Amino acid sequence: MAQEFFTQDKMQEVIDLLNEYGVDFKVKDNKIMIKGDVQYVDLHSLPTIIISQGDNKISFDEYMDWNRVVVTTPNHVGYVELSKEVYANYDYPYLIIHF
Repeated sequence: MAQEFFTQDKMQEVIDLLNEYGVDFKVKDNKIMIKGDVQYVDLHSLPTIIISQGDNKISFDEYMDWNRVVVTTPNHVGYVELSKEVYANYDYPYLIIHF
């Protein structure tokens, strides 16, 4: 039960970040779907998916102990750190973050 609340809190943090930077996205069940064009994918050394949406770049990065969503605009960078249970994939035309 506590893990479920933690996951919902982190999902809300990502939603707030995307709203703050004007990113177009939709929420479906326990997924955030962000429409964009793939800019970079590395599934081996440091797993990362980067998409672009206008001047914004949105990335999902996997690290050893945690994952991270990053939004980069021409003037700002914001991010949310996530647990390893949160993962992402790209299914045209969406970067899908699974909580």
